[in-house]
Amino acid sequence: MNQIYRDVRSDHQFRLLWVDPTATGTYIYWLNGKASIPKKFSLTELENGISQGWIVEEQDPFVLHGEPSERDQAFRDAIWNKMKTALLDEPGIFDRNIRAKHLHRIEEESGEKMRNLYRHLSRYWERGKTPDAFLPGYKASGGKGKSRGGRNNPRNELSSEFGKTLTPVDLIHFEAAIRKYYLTRKESDLVSVYDRMLKDSYSVREKDENGNEVLRLLPKGELPSLRQFRYWYSKQQDIREEVSKRKGETGFELTARAVTGKNEYGMLGPGSQYQVDATVGDIYLVSQFDRLDIIGRPVMYFVMDTVSHIVTGMYIGLEGPSWLGMSMALYNATTDKVDYCHQFGIEITEEQWPCHHVPAVLLGDRGELESHKADNLVTMLGIRVDNAPPYRGDLKPIIESHFKTINTQVKPLLPGWVMPDDRQRGGKDYRLDAKLTLWEFTRIIIGCVLHYNTMHSLTKYEKSEQMLKSGVEAIPVKLWEWGIRNSSGALRTFPKETIRLALMPKDGGSVTEKGIYFKKLYYSCPRAREELWFENARKNGRYAVEISYDPRNMSIIYVWGKDGSGPYECSLLDWEQRFAQKSLDEVEYEQQKQDQQIRRHEREEKESLINLNQMIETIVDEAEKLTSAAVKTKAERLADIRENRKAEKEAIRQEEAFTGESKIEPEAKKEETIATSNNPFEVTEEEWASMSPVERKIYLDVKRRQK
Repeated sequence: MNQIYRDVRSDHQFRLLWVDPTATGTYIYWLNGKASIPKKFSLTELENGISQGWIVEEQDPFVLHGEPSERDQAFRDAIWNKMKTALLDEPGIFDRNIRAKHLHRIEEESGEKMRNLYRHLSRYWERGKTPDAFLPGYKASGGKGKSRGGRNNPRNELSSEFGKTLTPVDLIHFEAAIRKYYLTRKESDLVSVYDRMLKDSYSVREKDENGNEVLRLLPKGELPSLRQFRYWYSKQQDIREEVSKRKGETGFELTARAVTGKNEYGMLGPGSQYQVDATVGDIYLVSQFDRLDIIGRPVMYFVMDTVSHIVTGMYIGLEGPSWLGMSMALYNATTDKVDYCHQFGIEITEEQWPCHHVPAVLLGDRGELESHKADNLVTMLGIRVDNAPPYRGDLKPIIESHFKTINTQVKPLLPGWVMPDDRQRGGKDYRLDAKLTLWEFTRIIIGCVLHYNTMHSLTKYEKSEQMLKSGVEAIPVKLWEWGIRNSSGALRTFPKETIRLALMPKDGGSVTEKGIYFKKLYYSCPRAREELWFENARKNGRYAVEISYDPRNMSIIYVWGKDGSGPYECSLLDWEQRFAQKSLDEVEYEQQKQDQQIRRHEREEKESLINLNQMIETIVDEAEKLTSAAVKTKAERLADIRENRKAEKEAIRQEEAFTGESKIEPEAKKEETIATSNNPFEVTEEEWASMSPVERKIYLDVKRRQK
């Protein structure tokens, strides 16, 4: 017992605390630097490990050096007298329930917290199960367990008490603190981690003169210094583990991984891959209709060729970041730039911006290109869509660096540009400096792009061997032209109509007997009328179709036939023209407003229906009571239906006649006539009550005739 062993497989030490006299098991204590409890261990496994060599004996690393002071001895004796009854109860103290009873008793008697009692237990088992285990001054011995760090000069630390010869246990405490507090997403610094380590591993709980519980650091010679802690970590530091734990794997890949490749390496030529991304411009714009109205910040999309670094397309607008904004940028990348620049009052030649092609691969950052709307790019244009992992802007560095270039060029010159102190208290509100409209800002960015494409020198561009031989300059437009002439590029062109359809989102609609139903709207087209789509739907049931649409204008949609034919241009039916020239957002807003009106009226309608049902039930109940009071057989009731109907019709005619007075007396006169008549046909009140309405009318008619 008390021997130190090392498990070679895990490279961890443990102390053998107790051996069962019946030779069935043992209790061991792992020296991992954490306050824990003894573990049960098979004696057979221990013997086999020793004989097979994966458990080896080692020198005890815990050796007391020097004579303890009177203060240290008093500290030791106080703890031993408090704990000895429990510590000497072996193997009872190793049992969870018995140990809990001992510690609860000590807690009640001494007032010391349970956590501190467990710390005493840990020191006792860790340092060799003697009363001296509670003394400070344990130093590391030689051999396998000797210290890997010497005592540093503590003069520059906060206190002369900080600094000691490090033991294996200290190193265990260091590692535990680093893993618990430093290698986390909270990103604590080493100073705060060191302070927490002192609290966890180098302090005890005591009561001050006022009876309050406080933490006391261990005596002199037991506290490592911050310098020692820093030095140890500098020797153990694993950059990958540190950044990955503190910033996540994405943070490591983005900021700390080795960069040994080039983005354009391995590309065949221009058009092999385009990169696309968006950013919100750091500038506030004003309305083109009223320059006093601020419309916020624009969204800037750029499409760039990976090989030549040329900007092949752009979009400056208020859409997005969204599929609409990206589709406008992609459309611009695949169409003629001379016409595009002309719209903004800028005249260029084809050679200045010669990009109007479809690439082989499009690289984005998940967002827009990860939706099903990008499927058309694959099926209709043959573009392979790739997406970088989230927060990995380093995988498309060309376009990310272009954003920085644009900001550097225009930031000092434009009014309304957002500065770093925009959000600080007392900082200037740069929104009030806004002067440019969206059209004017787009002109400026087009100028920046033209300058970049035709004049910007790519100082860090790695030329291929062929480029070096040909002497081509590292300017985007010249690299583009050289690549088209000398490389196997992947550029293709398509008609504008095909590109527009490919960039339109697709969704499902259905053909019904009322028309083509899409987004709660009905459409029609000549092809549908000629081929009797709606008649077939009425006969055989509605069927689904695919629809391409532009959400900015829902007047027109494009329907694809079930056989893949089409698309066929369809327009709103006449009775749906109130939604003509409206965007999908406007249409859905109007539809939601109608639904809300219906829901608001629903309560009133329900209340009216409830009252109607109540009135019907009241009338039926009264009718059932009157009918049940009449005394007639079934045969008598069914015998004279025709005559009853004739008499009823005659009475109703007299009552409903437009001329003359009503021949039917009011109920009060009926009762008065019945009460005053001496006619042999007089009836009693009971007989009158038993009559049906028809019988009463017949009776009164006879009375009138007699009179």
